[in-house]
Amino acid sequence: MNFKIFGKKDAPTLMLIPGLGVSYEIFIPLIRILENDFHIIAVEVDGFVLGKHTHFTSVDDQAIQAIDYIKKNHGGHIDCVYGLSLGGKILSRMMERNEIIIDHAVMDAAPLLPLPKWLVGPLRYLQCFLTSSLRTPKFFIE
Repeated sequence: MNFKIFGKKDAPTLMLIPGLGVSYEIFIPLIRILENDFHIIAVEVDGFVLGKHTHFTSVDDQAIQAIDYIKKNHGGHIDCVYGLSLGGKILSRMMERNEIIIDHAVMDAAPLLPLPKWLVGPLRYLQCFLTSSLRTPKFFIE
C-alpha cells in the first residue's frame, strides 16, 4: 500500500480509499477541488496500482497498513476517511479494529460480505472500463 499526498499540510486530513479494480486516480477530480482546503491522503491499494506490480493480500492486511500509516504519520488520529466500495470495506475493518481515532467515516457502497470468486474477475474488468471512461461531472466544475 502506498500513500499519495496532496493539499495543505496544516489543514484537516482526509484519507481517500478507492474501490475494487481502480487506482487512487479515480479521486483526482475530487482532489483538485479539495486540495486548497484539506490535507489529502490518496491510498494506492495493493493489487490496483497503475504501472507497478503489487499483490492484494486481504482486506484485513490493507486495513492494518492504513492504520499503521495513520499511527506513524498522524499520531493515531485522522479527521475523515472516505472509502469507496472495497475501500469502504477496508474502512469498516479499520473501524472494527478500534486502534485509531477517525472523526468522520464515509463508506460508499461498501460490500460487507465477500464477493463470490466467479464475480471478482468480471467486476475488475468492468470497473477498469468505467474508470477509463470517467469524465468529471458538470457539478464538480461549477
